[in-house]
Amino acid sequence: MLKVKLLHPEARVPSVVHAGSDLGFDLYSVEDVILKPGVPVKVRTGIAVEGPPGWGFVLGDRSSMAAKGITYAGGRIDAGYRGEILVCLINVNQPSYSLRTIRNTSGAVTEVTLDRSDVSVTIHKGDKIAQMSPFEARTQFPVTVVEELSASDRGGKGFGSSGR
Repeated sequence: MLKVKLLHPEARVPSVVHAGSDLGFDLYSVEDVILKPGVPVKVRTGIAVEGPPGWGFVLGDRSSMAAKGITYAGGRIDAGYRGEILVCLINVNQPSYSLRTIRNTSGAVTEVTLDRSDVSVTIHKGDKIAQMSPFEARTQFPVTVVEELSASDRGGKGFGSSGR
């Protein structure tokens, strides 16, 4: 069972369209926010949650937000956390620039301006902003220091080692 405490009058309960098939519950903003490029913003959801014992949550992008250039900037909701869920979003869109030159009748340049496009994105109250996926806490395992780890086919091969 997912228990939800509403902390704000406009808070919405996390929702899922296809229960048992969707990987996460949609979370909603309780505020209007302008996301300027490159500036992480913590967006309020107005809710606190409690999952089954030993279950926390992983937050992630919604595909519709990613299509607008908005991504989730990371974090987890530990099983024991009971505070408001804040969703850290970042606008990864890059502004574009255009040079505008004005010439007089003889062809001499009289004015040059550099115009910058505004690629800010507005989040409105009630917008779906992220997904919250249940995740079982498995950190009760004992930690042991060893001299060697067992061999594997992959070994220490990391980034890009499985091909492009």
